[in-house]
Amino acid sequence: MIWRVPTPVNVTQQYDAPPTTVFALFKDPDFVAGRLAHSGAPDATVVSVDTSPDGVRLITRQSIPASVLPSMVASMMQGDPVTERTEDWHGDGDSYVADFSLVVKGAPAAIRGTMTLAPAGNGSTLVINGQATVPIPMFGSRIEGVIAEQIGNLLSHEETYTRSHLPTG
Repeated sequence: MIWRVPTPVNVTQQYDAPPTTVFALFKDPDFVAGRLAHSGAPDATVVSVDTSPDGVRLITRQSIPASVLPSMVASMMQGDPVTERTEDWHGDGDSYVADFSLVVKGAPAAIRGTMTLAPAGNGSTLVINGQATVPIPMFGSRIEGVIAEQIGNLLSHEETYTRSHLPTG
């Protein structure tokens, strides 16, 4: 049996604010809801924003438009596939780290990885490293590519939204 390598999802974002300022936004339920709404994804919902002294756990849901899926895959699904994203953030020195997952409900598709929000000069850098896996022969890599592309678009919208909510000057 031949195993293929999952599709990487690697994104780096730069912010003109220290990690504590950016992380404060990530813990704000109103910010999380606004960021999700700004993404433009169908059926976007904040499931929970649970803060604790150690960090925050975010769970959101949204759909991927069936129109962006390969036609063979779209024909096997009813409607827009629903995704659920979980981020478990905690402090780590002067940085913040999270394990994250994004699963496609009712399908063997997921992205799992880590996020690190760390100081960078006078601001901070958010590094997202993950892998998309869809263990379906023949179509798996195509579906992974679509999911990775959609997540890349989502993260780009989130970066723009986050920057617009950081203090200026």
